[in-house]
Amino acid sequence: MKKVKFTLLFILITISFHAQKITGKILDENNNPISEARIGIQNKEIGGVTDSNGHYTIDLTNIDKTETFKVIANEYEPFKVSIAEFIKSQNHTYYLKKKIINLETVIINPKKYVYKNLGTSNTKKAYFGIDSNDPDDVFIEHAVKIKNKKKLKIKNININIVDFKFEKTATFIFDIQNEKNGFPDDSQSLVNETLKLNVSENDIKNKKLSIDVSDKNIWTDKDFFVLVRIAEDFKGKLSFGGNIFAFSKDTYYRNYFGEWKKYSGGEPSINVDVMIEK
Repeated sequence: MKKVKFTLLFILITISFHAQKITGKILDENNNPISEARIGIQNKEIGGVTDSNGHYTIDLTNIDKTETFKVIANEYEPFKVSIAEFIKSQNHTYYLKKKIINLETVIINPKKYVYKNLGTSNTKKAYFGIDSNDPDDVFIEHAVKIKNKKKLKIKNININIVDFKFEKTATFIFDIQNEKNGFPDDSQSLVNETLKLNVSENDIKNKKLSIDVSDKNIWTDKDFFVLVRIAEDFKGKLSFGGNIFAFSKDTYYRNYFGEWKKYSGGEPSINVDVMIEK
C-alpha cells in the first residue's frame, strides 16, 4: 500500500512539474502596469502579451529549465530570466526599466537633405495574409531590411494592404531596429515608445496605411530593419501587398519569440519616407 501511495505521489509531482501555467504581472518602476508587453520563451514560438492591467499567463509545460523567459516592450529595456529562476520565484511580478535613447537633435538643411522613399511598395499582389482564426497568424512579426550608409531621419512608415475585411478596428504595431548577425535585434530598437496605428476599414485609402513618426526623432546612418505585426485582439482577415518571386529580396519573420528566419524570394510592402543626406 505504501508503495502505491508513493507511486501516486511521484506521478502527481511529475505532472505538476511538467504542466505549469504561471500567471504574473509586468510593471514599470512606478508600479504602473505595462500593457501589450510581449512575454515568452526566447527562441521559442511560445508566448503572449500582457493585458491592460499588465497581467500575463504562460504555459511552461515541458519547457526545459535552461531556457530563458523574456519580456519586451518598446519603451523599456528587455528583461530576461532563466526558467529555473522564474519557476523558483514566489512572485512573478517583474519591473521593467525605462529605456534611455540619446535622441540627436539635428536641424535639417534642405540643401543637404533630400526626400526619398526606401523599401518595397506594391499594391497589386497579395504577398501574405493574416487570419484571426489562426492564432499563429496573429502573432507573426514581419520585417524588411533597409540598406543605408547615409545619415537619415525617418518621417513615415508605410504598409500596403491589398485585401481586408475586419471587425471594428485593427491595430498595427511597428518598430525600427538595428541588426545583429544579419537579423533584427530587440535590444537595439531606435524608438523609445510603442509605435501603434489603429485603423478602421475606411482608413485604408488606395490600399495604403501610414504612421507619421517625424516627431519621434529617429535618426540612423546604417542599415536598419522595419518591423510590423498586428495586435492580438484583431478580428478578421487582411493581406499585405508585396513583391512575389523577387529573388533579390528577403522577408524576415518570426512567431512569438521564435528565432528570426529569412525567406529569399520576395518582400512585403513595407517602406519608409525619409529625409536623407545627398
